[in-house]
Amino acid sequence: MQLARLWREHLAAGCPRELAGVEIAGSDARTLDAEITACVSALICRSMTVDERIERRLGEISEALASKQAEAPEPVAGYCARLNKLVGAMLTESRAGRA
Repeated sequence: MQLARLWREHLAAGCPRELAGVEIAGSDARTLDAEITACVSALICRSMTVDERIERRLGEISEALASKQAEAPEPVAGYCARLNKLVGAMLTESRAGRA
């Protein structure tokens, strides 16, 4: 499962210290990271289904991450790219589960 692999890689990489004070999609980046990783964990454990509201929020987050990646220096840009891959995999996995 690509989602589980990306999640493990993201957790292993951690958050760069340069992320302190950065806001993405209306949230502190570290808080947003916790929100996304909690959702991924719940999806992998099958204790959550991604409804329209969550899917819309993940789309907003993905757009915000792409925007932040384009304007931020490293290592924040790399972090945004990695987290956005995780968000994309989560959306793909949730859609596959509904099919």
